[in-house]
Amino acid sequence: MQNLTITAKDKKHSHQLEPKSMAIYQQCRIIEATNELDQTCYIFFYKDHYLNYVTEKKTTKTHSYVVDSFKKGITLPPSHPLFMTVVSSHPNIKKQNFSDLFKKLQKQYTLQETALIASYFESFIKKAQLANFIQSLFYKERRDGKLLSCYRILRIMKDFAPKRSLVDAFSRDMDFTKYEDLYKQGDASLLDKDPIYMENKLYANQHNNQDFQALCKFYQAQDRLEDVIAVHITHVIYTQETSDYDALKFLIEEHLGGENMLPVLEDLYRRGLTIMSLQQDLLAAYMAHERLEDVLTLISKHELHLQPAQSKQLTRVVKQRGITTDSIPNEGLQELIRTLFAAKDNQATEILHQAIASLLNDHNLSYIQEWAQPFRAITLAEPTLQKIDEMNRIAEDPNQQRKLGELYHEFHHPKLAIECMSFDMELREDDPKPVQWLAKLYHELGMNAEYKAYQQLYVDMVKRG
Repeated sequence: MQNLTITAKDKKHSHQLEPKSMAIYQQCRIIEATNELDQTCYIFFYKDHYLNYVTEKKTTKTHSYVVDSFKKGITLPPSHPLFMTVVSSHPNIKKQNFSDLFKKLQKQYTLQETALIASYFESFIKKAQLANFIQSLFYKERRDGKLLSCYRILRIMKDFAPKRSLVDAFSRDMDFTKYEDLYKQGDASLLDKDPIYMENKLYANQHNNQDFQALCKFYQAQDRLEDVIAVHITHVIYTQETSDYDALKFLIEEHLGGENMLPVLEDLYRRGLTIMSLQQDLLAAYMAHERLEDVLTLISKHELHLQPAQSKQLTRVVKQRGITTDSIPNEGLQELIRTLFAAKDNQATEILHQAIASLLNDHNLSYIQEWAQPFRAITLAEPTLQKIDEMNRIAEDPNQQRKLGELYHEFHHPKLAIECMSFDMELREDDPKPVQWLAKLYHELGMNAEYKAYQQLYVDMVKRG
């Protein structure tokens, strides 16, 4: 995956930020990134709109909006398509001082939204300063006689700084207690005018299916499709239902494209989605991307069975890449061969043969005999395993070195075969057979001088005989 970077401008200086994770929580998105000095930075968004970026202070509050977002929201890795969508939409960002930001917010958003956004930055601005700003918004609406708007800002202040004197002073005010009662009663006409309250209420209860459906409709009405996908991810992990998984897949394919499905599947798998359809989809995606080790790990962990077409595809990938212990761990080789035999693949025996040839590069015959134990009950594997058994049995027998050399040759190890045939030639000085074998083996290795010498020796021995 290509490394994602964001160019951040601070006054006249530019910095390259490397995104590490992203939290989506209620109306906010926060990207955690690092700069060239390995300092942690946070990039804030309100819905789809960039707000500001800040550098983490030495002491991070354990209770703050940033901490809550990564704890209570959904956190995504950089490989996730939702993450890449946000980053690709904002490749260049600019840092603002908070005074300018808060002035701009009051022109772009309602004062209730401005108060909410201000509360995001409690880790980076003194809480008293933020509370004073929110309080100024409250009094501005009060001077204009907008009591309902005042009450909404008061609710934000209650959540942000419950001990603030403003909260205590106005919580018992009759102008506001009537709204408190209406909110408690769930007055639909009133709540429809307070989308922040509605979203937060539905978000907090999203595991309730009715509230989840309402939250999705709420996001769709605001054209917040990334948020629809985010809550669907959380929902399917909670329900573990195939129908919810299918709904999420449809959203991904429609909004992000089917080519982005693999990182989504991997993310769901890491989050603990255990349904069979996910495992099968992930297996198919790994097969399509020829990620052999991941295929084998998934098959082994969940005892999955390949369809005939998948078995053929797996065989094709194996043959293209070749079987080497460098590319596939020894346990992975076992799983690969077990899988192909289980799928009744007619090339399973050939691949077992290749696997043993690869193992002979680094392991002795006793190890390979032990490694092959899982295949003892497979009838089609018997001829190959019998050869390994015979090699192990005759390895130390001087009278069987020619046979051992022939078997090494059969497993594509001419150098080991040469050692055996050389020993046999010394033991049987008048026998031309080991000399003939040595000529053949050196010829296969492309060692022409040795090949010609043994070939001539063989001819001479035959003439003398």
